[in-house]
Amino acid sequence: LPPPMGKIGVQKESVLNVADNSGAKLARIIGLLKGARSASVGDEVVVAVHTADPSSRNVKKGQIYHAVIVRAKREKERPDGSMLNAGDTAVVLINASKDPIGSRIRGVVSKSLMRTPFLKIISLAKYAL
Repeated sequence: LPPPMGKIGVQKESVLNVADNSGAKLARIIGLLKGARSASVGDEVVVAVHTADPSSRNVKKGQIYHAVIVRAKREKERPDGSMLNAGDTAVVLINASKDPIGSRIRGVVSKSLMRTPFLKIISLAKYAL
């Protein structure tokens, strides 16, 4: 039997890919907002940059940012019965006004972001599933 389709289970200390061109490659979750134990697509988390591009001017290793989870590796069942999953779990770094730091989004993003205040992320992405 497949596992139950609940939260994707991204917890503290999880290392995720960064899906924008801000200069960060990997980010480690150091905090979840609102006292949650796990986060799913569309949730805002606090991350520390784990690996960064050395030529990046804006983002350096060890800096702390807020980020939003844009895709999940775990399968998710849609109301019509279809199953959906991405190749990895990824975040996009955001600033205080909830706009992305990078100017481009690599890969796909989840359409469930439409119900959140992160519509700018969907408009920057090539594909939304």
